[in-house]
Amino acid sequence: MANQVEGKGERSEDDFIPLRTNTKRNTTGQEDNLMKSYYEEVENITQLSEEKIDEIRWQNGIEIQGENCPKPITSFQDLKLPPELQEYLQDNGYISPTAIQMQALSCVMSGRDIIGLAETGSGKTLAYSLPLCMFLKTRQPCLPGQGPMALILTPTRELMRQVFDHISELLYCITTKTTGMVLPNNNHGSVAENINSLHLNYSNTTRSSYLNTHLPYNVMNTGSPGMPGCHPVSSNLASFPYLFPAASPVSIKYKSVGICGGVPVSVQAQEIRSGVDVVIATPGRLLDLCKRGLISLNKVSYLVMDEVDKMLGMGLEEQLRKVVGLATRTERARQTLLWTATMPDSLDRLTRSAVLDPITIQVGPVGLISPTIQQNVMFLYHYEKTEKLLQVLRNTPIPPVIVFTSSIQNVDYVTELLKEEQFHASGLHSEKPQEYRFTLVREFREGKVDVLVATDVGSRGLDFPEVTHVINYDLPDSIEDYVHRCGRTGRMGHFGVATSFLTLDCKIAEQLKEMLEVMDQAVPKELVNTKQFGKKIIKTEFGDRVVDF
Repeated sequence: MANQVEGKGERSEDDFIPLRTNTKRNTTGQEDNLMKSYYEEVENITQLSEEKIDEIRWQNGIEIQGENCPKPITSFQDLKLPPELQEYLQDNGYISPTAIQMQALSCVMSGRDIIGLAETGSGKTLAYSLPLCMFLKTRQPCLPGQGPMALILTPTRELMRQVFDHISELLYCITTKTTGMVLPNNNHGSVAENINSLHLNYSNTTRSSYLNTHLPYNVMNTGSPGMPGCHPVSSNLASFPYLFPAASPVSIKYKSVGICGGVPVSVQAQEIRSGVDVVIATPGRLLDLCKRGLISLNKVSYLVMDEVDKMLGMGLEEQLRKVVGLATRTERARQTLLWTATMPDSLDRLTRSAVLDPITIQVGPVGLISPTIQQNVMFLYHYEKTEKLLQVLRNTPIPPVIVFTSSIQNVDYVTELLKEEQFHASGLHSEKPQEYRFTLVREFREGKVDVLVATDVGSRGLDFPEVTHVINYDLPDSIEDYVHRCGRTGRMGHFGVATSFLTLDCKIAEQLKEMLEVMDQAVPKELVNTKQFGKKIIKTEFGDRVVDF
């Protein structure tokens, strides 16, 4: 809940901590983000008793905090989605909603601010992307120089690209078609020239050369005038003011832009100027573009922070607050959704800046690993790790596999080791060129790479449904990173295995022991005495020796 700012002294830019204006809806007198609901509860959900609702939540491990929380859905049919989104769900294997989706979808589509806490791989992305489509269908697409209406923040470039691709597919699905022509919005060029400036040629967007060159930056989600639309023009767009009757059909489209570092600013600026409805961005590059005056957040009404705990853990709290401040300069309706798998202390400070009267949805114990993941922790000396890695990989029935290391140097070392042993392996870390990183993630997802060796740049948010085995060659320095690494397998309730090499310099031995005990997993006998871990060691070919000084 928004608090009043104490004191009236000036803050420096570094100390800037925006707080949401304490707005109230006149009809209720209650604190409110002023967003309109775009959710209509179906009869079978309306008729559910409070006892039945409590039973559904209990059976699915759903806990809520907040007033007037909408009832959970039990099927995607309860959302009254348009046919094109129903078809998208069916084509992509979404049969029934996960626990977080059951409660979050109705809440988000009701216009409420949300704090969603659930384990990795639980389906949080769909919980905000489906409502985003329904939100956009209540708005007219942005014209050149306008937008964005929606902003999605992600911690890493790889997750930005993944979310961008997912959103792009959905936006293409809700592209509509009407009979009309786009009225020029300036005095330059003919009507036909203006239409061409707003539409990419579909054949260009599907060429591999175009994908490799442009997709990291933007997908316009259009389709050419000759392509069939996904559905008839929706009623809210039928009176689109920039259309007038004409002989040829025109696609009414929503556009997305991906923004991150490692990409020329000029390319991203050009795509923003062409008009954009949804921006998916990493905080650093976004703030850079804001500072240059190349993008404005004044019109953002749908704000999503995905993997917010990761961003806070990366020291981005101040950047997130600045983004919130830029999106809070006017008293206007704005819905804010925070998604996290753990509960860092700094999350509470951020919520005071970002949300109003939120509903907090927690699914399962926060900070724990999915029970469908088997955790195998084995104690080793450092000189034993390479041989054990090869043994574990050779005993893994089928790829793909992710191997996590703690440093860029170890990524390169392990990758070369595996290549020498005839494994189809590639390395992913922050010093790799951005286009290489995007391409590698795509090829790993498509099964062209069997073993992905990565630092923690690959441990957050990235969704590789086929991965059944994750190996922690080096254990991370925080239990939160351990949770997110293991969460790269066992996605969406599937079985997975997480193998970890425990060495004497492990800094999370105590938390790891507690995690294994709580999750009823095997605890190696070396963890009985956790005090022997976390110290400096000397690595030798005969074993590791603790350095006492």
